[in-house]
Amino acid sequence: MIDVYEYIDYRKLLKDLYEDRKKEFSFFSYRYIAQKVGFSSAGFFINVVQRKRNISSEFIFKFAQVFKLKRAETEYFELLVFFDQAKNHDQKKYYFEKILASKKSKIKVTDAQQYEFYSKWYYTAVREVLNFYKFEGNFAELAKSVSPAITPAEAKKAVSLLEDMGFIKKSERGYYQLVDDIITTGYEAKSLAINNFLISTTELARQAIDRYPREKRSMSTLTFSCSAEGYAQIEERLKRFRREVLEIVCSDKDIDRVYHINFHVFPMSNPVALPKPH
Repeated sequence: MIDVYEYIDYRKLLKDLYEDRKKEFSFFSYRYIAQKVGFSSAGFFINVVQRKRNISSEFIFKFAQVFKLKRAETEYFELLVFFDQAKNHDQKKYYFEKILASKKSKIKVTDAQQYEFYSKWYYTAVREVLNFYKFEGNFAELAKSVSPAITPAEAKKAVSLLEDMGFIKKSERGYYQLVDDIITTGYEAKSLAINNFLISTTELARQAIDRYPREKRSMSTLTFSCSAEGYAQIEERLKRFRREVLEIVCSDKDIDRVYHINFHVFPMSNPVALPKPH
């Protein structure tokens, strides 16, 4: 039996529901689905599964009828569709949090923890502070060590989450230490959680202009024009520089503070078609 509440991707859910029904009923085909849901083409369903087409609100309930979803299952399926097809970050965040809040949702605990970890900038900051600060339980002091300062309750929640996720552990001497030196999401990470983190740290960077004197921060900006090929080279250099920074951090000794680096490169114009040479 397919458990709807174990899914976060409605397209994978539809694919698995189809394959499950196909095994039980030989007549269950793409053409059958098209007739029942109201598609003009039998190939529409596979286009939806392969992310080539979206479905409208009207089709949500028709799919629910075809696959005989119960009311609560239909409501959950509707959330999955709205989450997948959300137009912007705020909408996506709204629907994902409703999915997590669903009493029936069976999304892996690790997925929910990953989302929580990147939802607050100070979780990563606390983790890095614990890399050099021998924390033995004074959450008020730990909270003050973060900049901007957080509350003792937030510090306590951060330590609890980091420990649950296996990012830190208590040493034999009684204080916490990092399990792994570096956490990285990879260059292709585009999840909602990472976007939350990017937004929150961008706001921190804005605040840092007033919070720290110029000699304690390094901020610069550059506007340029280039080709798609030129941009690809710049992006590769940024990746290389990021790796070099991590190498420096790994070999660094006598650590006594935490820094954060933001890399922001984004378009400020639309591409213009250049005239072809005669």
